[in-house]
Amino acid sequence: MKPLGFSLTTATVLGSLTASAQITVELADLQMTSGVQRSFLTHQGNLTVVNGLIMGTGGPFQWDFSAGVDDETYHYEILPADQSPFSGPFAGAKLTELRTVDSDGRTGWTFFNLTPGGRELHGFHDPAGNPTNPVTQFDNPVVDYPATIDYLDSWSVPASYPTSIDIGDLVVPVNVGVTITSFVDGYGTLTLPTLGTVDVLRINELSLFDSVADVVGTPVQLGQSFVRSYLWISEEYGLVAQIASEGGTQAPSTEFDVAARYLRLSRFTPAPTPIRPIIRSVDYDEEGTAVTITCTSVEGQNYILEVSDNLRAWQSQGDPVQATGATVTFLDNLILFPSAERYYRVHRLPPD
Repeated sequence: MKPLGFSLTTATVLGSLTASAQITVELADLQMTSGVQRSFLTHQGNLTVVNGLIMGTGGPFQWDFSAGVDDETYHYEILPADQSPFSGPFAGAKLTELRTVDSDGRTGWTFFNLTPGGRELHGFHDPAGNPTNPVTQFDNPVVDYPATIDYLDSWSVPASYPTSIDIGDLVVPVNVGVTITSFVDGYGTLTLPTLGTVDVLRINELSLFDSVADVVGTPVQLGQSFVRSYLWISEEYGLVAQIASEGGTQAPSTEFDVAARYLRLSRFTPAPTPIRPIIRSVDYDEEGTAVTITCTSVEGQNYILEVSDNLRAWQSQGDPVQATGATVTFLDNLILFPSAERYYRVHRLPPD
């Protein structure tokens, strides 16, 4: 099974009277709505050298991924889940991401939903991971990417799924428990092969797989394996690069020189309709008792205003507003909610 956090792609743009030190990446920034297409340069074969690319923790760093291995390309496209021939086991998922390998046409599918809490992952259909049993269906969907991601954030995702292994003519059921621990440990800029330089956050993701076989009713521990994956995400494109370690029985070191996967974004096509609200103005009234926030919108879609006085704790302000045109307007009453500092952002809500 590939690391859970690989297949990425609402955005909110922060609007305030001051600015934050690092970027905030929100769900729509991950670019995971139907119609989004992207391509990543990568490598053929199992391993590639990434010596010196990971760097340390903190920031700001300047990662230069403009050059590197490029003898293979992975193409990704977000589609409605019912357009996949393998959607049957994932009845609760509304979206799927199709991966196509350029050299041989092999495909894999990731099934998920976009929710107010983040990306809700249901599982995969990927013959590359297990040709005889390509379905990875989680016992319960997991939110592997929260709706808002900031520098120094951390989260842990437990999951489990059934699979099987072949031992001679015997098909042995196996239950795999997965724990994914993620920490946003770096920030800075990253230079891509064709798309220029973007501001990024880096997620350090450690996945632990614990497998137990059921051999004629007797549980047999198959052992543990670890994979460490670094993911660089931006406000413009979502996932822009990934470096993943080899699997092993011990947790890989934080800086490794040989990778099982090295991906760099080379092409990006956005969804046909705008999905990322942009705050255009923040205006006081004449008495200085209220603020009007105007944001770009898509007619018929719902948006909600969030406020904060410290850029860390956010709360919804008022009810969702349905856009009737190219902009949507919110009113914040400063008399009812006084604060020395006040910051605003706007979410586009997922469709019902």
